[in-house]
Amino acid sequence: MEALLASTMLSMGASAVLLPFNVGAQTEQEDARRTVALYFARELMEEIIVKPFDDPQDAEGLGADAGESSRALYDNIDDYDGYEDGYGKAIDQIVGVSKQTIDSLSTEGLSREVTVAYLYVSGQDSGGPANFVSVTVTMKYYDDTLLTIRRLVHNPSVQ
Repeated sequence: MEALLASTMLSMGASAVLLPFNVGAQTEQEDARRTVALYFARELMEEIIVKPFDDPQDAEGLGADAGESSRALYDNIDDYDGYEDGYGKAIDQIVGVSKQTIDSLSTEGLSREVTVAYLYVSGQDSGGPANFVSVTVTMKYYDDTLLTIRRLVHNPSVQ
């Protein structure tokens, strides 16, 4: 009976000692996931904002234009509206800036979503070209949002 009680006490003590290490390992894993997610969000954001504001084909509306069936063919900022890659998406892996898929344990469960919106300043005619575009890249881990980054891009052709 004493041996049973002693082993029970020892296991409870060991659990109490190991718990902080387990929590620390989980926190480290979450931090590493956020770091990887931030890297891929920034990478995609930089790819987007270096594109021209105006569409070279003078196409109207947000999203990929006719004939732009892949990200490699996008020729301006608004083409990225609705772009998604990674876990649970049509493109089931994160696609790097050089258009290669990233197949790694570090990206498991990660996905990206892009939203682009035209913004007009107060008093501006909304029938003309927008002054700004807002670009949002959201990173998710499975279905939970990990982080969101936003950039405001000025239209150089509007004074």
